[in-house]
Amino acid sequence: MRKKIICIFLVLIIISTCTFSTAAAGRKSDTAEKDIIKIDGMDYQYVDETINGETFTHIINLTLNTEDILYYNQISGTVFLNDEPIAQIENAVSLNNSCNRNVIAPLSENYWKLHDSTTKRITWVQGIAAAALAAVIAAVIPNVGKIVVIAKIGLTALSVVAGACVGAYVDCVGYTHVQNNGYVQARLDWTFRPSTGDVYGPYSKYTL
Repeated sequence: MRKKIICIFLVLIIISTCTFSTAAAGRKSDTAEKDIIKIDGMDYQYVDETINGETFTHIINLTLNTEDILYYNQISGTVFLNDEPIAQIENAVSLNNSCNRNVIAPLSENYWKLHDSTTKRITWVQGIAAAALAAVIAAVIPNVGKIVVIAKIGLTALSVVAGACVGAYVDCVGYTHVQNNGYVQARLDWTFRPSTGDVYGPYSKYTL
């Protein structure tokens, strides 16, 4: 039987949840993003909980001691918040994808080699909270947390986008470089393109 996390959540809508009742027996691990973010004068933190291979995100309002749970069903592509669907994610083929690779990653062909690329189409319910939208975006970017998404795009921009439209594309392009010592360095470039026509990014993440 899985323990209930004593944490809590955030603002109106935020990302996560499936059928929490299905989280019965099974191995579980918790991962909290170390940074605490302030939204509307209140402190929030994201805590990811893995149960039987499924990840649930607890959005915790540390000021009010409240919590909401977000779950992304990768099979159906649906994102739930407290069992209510708030967003849909699907694979997309962007007409601009080939040209975006060059824009997203100005690189030296002698150093970085293209590994793979994806484009995801995200749609969300009207009126979604900026914090929830950040969590939805982070769900499709490998190893990039929600707080990083907020820090890069900005809460103000996310709030504007959340209120101005209900759809966007997220482009991810991966590159690798084999160093002289045999270690492989990886680079991930990601860009957020809402239907407002604005472009946020590219932003890069490096790992070794």
